[in-house]
Amino acid sequence: MTAYVKVSTKKSRTVPAWAGGQMALSDLLTHHLRQEIDRARREDLDTPELKALKPLFDRQQDLSVLPKTHQLLIETCQTREGSHLFAYPFEGRFVHEGIGFLWASRLTKLNRGTITVSVNDYGFELLAPRSYPMEELVEDHADLLLDKENLEHDLQNALNLSELQRRRFRAIAQIAGLMNRGFPGSSKSTGKLQISASLLFDVFNRHEPTNRLLQQAYQEVMHDQLELSRLDKALTRAASQEWLHVQTPRPGPLAFPLLVERLNSRMSNETVLERIMRMQKDALNKEV
Repeated sequence: MTAYVKVSTKKSRTVPAWAGGQMALSDLLTHHLRQEIDRARREDLDTPELKALKPLFDRQQDLSVLPKTHQLLIETCQTREGSHLFAYPFEGRFVHEGIGFLWASRLTKLNRGTITVSVNDYGFELLAPRSYPMEELVEDHADLLLDKENLEHDLQNALNLSELQRRRFRAIAQIAGLMNRGFPGSSKSTGKLQISASLLFDVFNRHEPTNRLLQQAYQEVMHDQLELSRLDKALTRAASQEWLHVQTPRPGPLAFPLLVERLNSRMSNETVLERIMRMQKDALNKEV
């Protein structure tokens, strides 16, 4: 097939972007992802993708381990940034976001402190000050971290659900006809729509907390965004798995994407690539 392309004189502000990295992983896909990791551990590298990743798998095995399908890998280490905990349930970004903030909330109840959470499709990171007893708390209170008795209530305390609901409420209010997007030729700006939705949300939240539209926004946050049912299953699976707690001298290949994920949320005049290269240089200097 031949594609013929010519320069257009029409101005466009549309910028194509790949959003696949933000899509949720299904139960079936995460199941196969754990199997692929197990195959890499056994060095059953029969696909071009696994063969290309062999150097990373070897490096991961040098610093830590690759978990089996019935194992949950937890890595802890100390760096200049503080005390790190990396957990790899391989359940997908949205589930890890819920588990990460849930664990952070429960850990800070056991021992006061500030914990930063970063997540990706493979696992999540908890970062606390160097003096924080992360390793001891995880070892001694694993049952509390996996407790599901007050899961929904604990999630409400761990996350800013009000702000998440507010974002969902805007689309719901438009569908319900509570917000007028304007008439043809004089549509309202996004900022005006956001202000209108925020005002409606505050009024309902204060004077009619049982409003069905508010309840709909809450249900969408809990079941669509945080995937409460899958989070419940993930905690059940983690409780039945063998925990591999490995103390590593530095973050390994599986942990590196989580570090980069956290770097992206920081304000800096350095590019992400410059910060990654600096981290790589520091790691090489330590090995020498």
